[in-house]
Amino acid sequence: MRSYSVGVYDMTDPVAARRAAIAAEKERLARARERRASREPAGASGFAQRKWRWLGVNGGEAVDAVLAVLSDIVEAPALTDGQRDVLSRAVDGAPDREELLPAVRAGLATLEPNVVLGHLRSLWAAEVRWLNEPGTRRCQILCSTAPGLELVNARSRAVSGGPAFSLFVTAATRGAIPVPNTHLQYALSRAPLPVLDDLVDHGGLMAEDRPWTERDEEDALYLRARLAPSSIRPDEAAHLDWDGFLRRRAFLDGGTVTRREPDDVWDLLLDVVGEAQLSSLDALDTALPRAQQIELRNLKSGALNGQWAVETVRDEGLWKLMAALWQPSETVDPARSAFHALVGLRRAYDLTRSGELEAAGSQVDAFLRSRAVKSLPADLMSEAYTVAAYVAVVTATGAGGREKLALAEEHAEKAVEAGGAVAEHNLALVRAWRDTPRNQREPMTNPFLELGLDHGVEGWDRHCRDLFRQYAEAGDQTGQSRVNRAQGRIEEALRHDSGPDVFFRLPLDRARYELPDAVPRQLVPPLEPLARRTTFTSGAELEIMRARAAVELLDDFRSTAPHLDRHGHSR
Repeated sequence: MRSYSVGVYDMTDPVAARRAAIAAEKERLARARERRASREPAGASGFAQRKWRWLGVNGGEAVDAVLAVLSDIVEAPALTDGQRDVLSRAVDGAPDREELLPAVRAGLATLEPNVVLGHLRSLWAAEVRWLNEPGTRRCQILCSTAPGLELVNARSRAVSGGPAFSLFVTAATRGAIPVPNTHLQYALSRAPLPVLDDLVDHGGLMAEDRPWTERDEEDALYLRARLAPSSIRPDEAAHLDWDGFLRRRAFLDGGTVTRREPDDVWDLLLDVVGEAQLSSLDALDTALPRAQQIELRNLKSGALNGQWAVETVRDEGLWKLMAALWQPSETVDPARSAFHALVGLRRAYDLTRSGELEAAGSQVDAFLRSRAVKSLPADLMSEAYTVAAYVAVVTATGAGGREKLALAEEHAEKAVEAGGAVAEHNLALVRAWRDTPRNQREPMTNPFLELGLDHGVEGWDRHCRDLFRQYAEAGDQTGQSRVNRAQGRIEEALRHDSGPDVFFRLPLDRARYELPDAVPRQLVPPLEPLARRTTFTSGAELEIMRARAAVELLDDFRSTAPHLDRHGHSR
């Protein structure tokens, strides 16, 4: 005997088993009816569904989606009577395979973009494919929740389309897919500013595109600062509150650059280049862009032997730093450049103050060679002749003293050519010394220089006390005597009206020894474009662009519906 298992019970009674099987079948059929009812509305009968299948609409859900579209557009006032009649018959269950799709397209074209997008989304969800193949691919992108960078890798024709679609794809991929040149004008006039920023970030928008011509005044200024920063005026930069531009401009103009915490590149340039603070050199190296970083490192390596590229030596703004890095121990050839001449003159003066007169004489002799005399500025040569005259005067002792004084007079005469009243005063002193018997001459040295000071400097008396104390601690009585003599000569001179001017003056003009205060050209970083100030495109803005792109899809509407086979595939 056959047994049946119904539920959890085993039945061996054939009558009971038959009754249980009938009940189970009835339950199965009821569940099937419930599934069909939930999936297929009562209004979409099997016969009606077969009609719709001929228009590419498969199943009750698809029919409902189509009827919702038709109901929304059937009363559109822009439709012709014939189109309205076609739509009405379709709503009543008699769709026309040849005329329905053109009427649907005409009706959708009368709706707002966001409504068109909503209907296309519902048709796409119901698998109603009333668009041609390219349109179907675009519709898939528009109906996806968040199309993104997967489109970049696909590189398919689906990412191409009309201007609105191209703009949407660009916005959705945050500029990774650029707007084609044919649609760029549309994008420039309609895209939200963050989308243009996305294109700038990805190189899809260049200065030659001149996007600012299509925007309002504020956007135009912002885009110029992003793409053509050199076109921005200082007042425009101030309007943008563009701090980087303004600090760079202040540095280039030699104005006041307010310090930042921590120091930025402009603070460090002022410290290193303007003030020759070598302690900040490494920090500047880190802060500079690569090109200027290389220039700085070349400058540092050139200081090993005082040899730099011609462009570097010509940049007077670098001279303070170069002079701080380069401390020559040998005679500097002044004919090499204006910088080398100034460094050589300063070296000769420093050697004179430190009492190294032989080395000072060797250095200044380099200025007196015929080739150097012809190439150097007259005021610089006047200072060199003055140093040479002083060295000759101070060393005019012994048997060759008169010849040294004669040479000193010759140098002092040449110094007068561009030396002014001070040089004339020095010349008069030298001539007076020549005319005075040796045993009757006053000391010919400048006591300020003997003490290692600049002529006439304030605070000389305090320096004398400090120097005397150092010699005393070292037990150097000769040094103490030298300080006392120099101090006595200065005090004696100050008791008279002429003051320190009774001494041989060196230098003639202190300003001629100063390194120039100039802005360096080679170490100044280029003007960087304004950094992006917009956030990413908002969801609301993206939906507006998506809706505009949806309207473009109406151009891809098929004129005849696809035919579905019995398995539901379109062909």
